[in-house]
Amino acid sequence: MDPLHDEILAEVEQLHWMPHQERATLFEDRAEALAPGAPGRAAWLAHAGEAWELAGDPQRARTCYEAAIADSGDAYLDPRAQLLGVVLDLGEVARAEELLADLALALRDGHRHGEFVHETVGEALEMHGRPEEALRWFDAGLSASERDSPADLDIGCLNGRFRVRRALGMPMDRFDEICEARRAGYVDEVEDKDLILDAPDDRSVPLAVLYWPPGELEALLERWPGLAGDYGSDHDAHRARVEHRLRHLAEAHSWLAVGRGRVEELAVFAAERGDDPQQHMPRGLYVAHLALEGRTTPWPPARDERCWCGSGLTYESCCGALRSGPDVVPG
Repeated sequence: MDPLHDEILAEVEQLHWMPHQERATLFEDRAEALAPGAPGRAAWLAHAGEAWELAGDPQRARTCYEAAIADSGDAYLDPRAQLLGVVLDLGEVARAEELLADLALALRDGHRHGEFVHETVGEALEMHGRPEEALRWFDAGLSASERDSPADLDIGCLNGRFRVRRALGMPMDRFDEICEARRAGYVDEVEDKDLILDAPDDRSVPLAVLYWPPGELEALLERWPGLAGDYGSDHDAHRARVEHRLRHLAEAHSWLAVGRGRVEELAVFAAERGDDPQQHMPRGLYVAHLALEGRTTPWPPARDERCWCGSGLTYESCCGALRSGPDVVPG
């Protein structure tokens, strides 16, 4: 990637703690300070669109993505691929078909304007009930990335392809086996097996910690009582353990998130792989799955934002106010 885009992405990642609307406005201001067509302008607009999506404002997101497309510059993620998910959310099928045709033509001619196009398009189609089309995009992404070693395969397309094939009831094949092996390998690299990073060079996935909300923790321990040693025997202890684990990880990792677990989902996820949820690895793979699908909450929240635990209180007056105690061991 262009060094300028590396710099922009690094700044965006450093600001992940800001409320989404504030980040979106800041990124729009960055773009406004640049002349149309200037290097970096499309990238700032694309990041602004992403922040508006996270803020729950798809119309503002669409405006930013369309402006980035009109600018014709490069970005970390191709704004046409990012816009696809937004217009599908808005029910604008005709615009979605235009984008798909434009992206397919651009990829054929080598004119993409960002990274991870196949993965981004595949995930948008997958999320909107078009699994067969999603599979074609994931397959195309693997064909574009396949080299001499399975380690060179695009991990996002591998994971997306795996999910879609399972949803379609398709049997395991060579790529699915590679996907499972790479996931297992990443879990082995992480000392705490309830945490997992995706590919070491994948800058689009945070390091996620698994959290069981009220009701889910009780259901988890009723089903598998032995997991009390991993998560604590009551919700207050569990919440404190997760918060202090995150603080401990923040010493070495700049992008962290919380994945909210659901017991039945974990049970199905593990059963599909023939795994025992009481073992660390299936839970590590499960929280990785949540991170890969974007189903995590960034940590830490801004002090005046709602707490990640779902209490409804601000982070400053909830988990942000927790202090370490002798019974709370990070990690």
